[in-house]
Amino acid sequence: MKKFLTVVFTFVLALLTVFSTACKQPDDNSLKFYAPDGAPALAIAKFINDNENFGIEREVSYKVVSANDIGDTMSQGKGDFIVMPVNAASKLYKANPNSPYVMTAVITHGNLYLMSSNGVNTLEDLKGKVVGVIGQGLVPDLTLRAILSDNGLLDGVVQVGDTATDGKITLSYFADAQAMIPMLKQGVLSVGLLPEPAATKLTSVAPDKTWSRLDVQELYDGETKSYPQAVLMVKKSVYDQYKDNVDGIKDMFADNVSWVTQNTEAAVNAVNGKLPEGVTPSLVAANITSTVVANCKIYYESAAQAKQSVLNYINKIKAVADKSANAVTDDFFA
Repeated sequence: MKKFLTVVFTFVLALLTVFSTACKQPDDNSLKFYAPDGAPALAIAKFINDNENFGIEREVSYKVVSANDIGDTMSQGKGDFIVMPVNAASKLYKANPNSPYVMTAVITHGNLYLMSSNGVNTLEDLKGKVVGVIGQGLVPDLTLRAILSDNGLLDGVVQVGDTATDGKITLSYFADAQAMIPMLKQGVLSVGLLPEPAATKLTSVAPDKTWSRLDVQELYDGETKSYPQAVLMVKKSVYDQYKDNVDGIKDMFADNVSWVTQNTEAAVNAVNGKLPEGVTPSLVAANITSTVVANCKIYYESAAQAKQSVLNYINKIKAVADKSANAVTDDFFA
């Protein structure tokens, strides 16, 4: 009898295990939300922390990847929601005539600052100086060159190198902020184009210098003090099925910014916890202050509201580097 009961008990346990596994929603039924590390990931930190699903009756799983990997996510169709730079989104969209994605919103609007220990207060003051820039051909570089072009300071004025020349603006390129900051701290470089939170970090690691700060967003557009930086791309199939839920994300972004400001450590932990193993996080809680969050210009602007500013930005950066973006048509926008 004991042996019989043991067999029955084991059988029941096996049945319960199979049943519970079957009742779980399969992983491939979850919606995947990707964002690149940095300010764009900070923009969704509360969503990550709360396992937010926007009222959709499906799980939303969050992944943060390095900025260099976010393009592959979209090109391979991995994500249902993807935050990425607008120029990269335009290129990937046009590369696929049947792209499954639409742009639903701009969520970050520029976080770049020209930091100087040598009294740079205007664009004209850049002449005769070497300006450190992150990533040749990437958004910081493209945005700065578009601004210089608008102010007649690009053609015949800008050169690439490490040596200052009278009357010229010399751009010196760095892989990332971590590589540039020591040069600024040591005074080897007097001007650097840095994103937040690196711009504010510079002032804390080199407090012996007096730092001036030029708001690149204001230089780009004196009225809105912004440019369309990171956009939210959503699979058309998801947007069509859950349009009200996706559009409703707008109301959650203001709460996200307030929460990040008041819970910086939790916000950074949420983002860093979704990075792949072996990737060095760009966000450090000690460097995230209310000022830094404000300087990241995180807010939701719908595709309809942002359409013209997106078109204008793409045209401007294409004018300085044609292959930096692709012209988009109405079907790019939700």
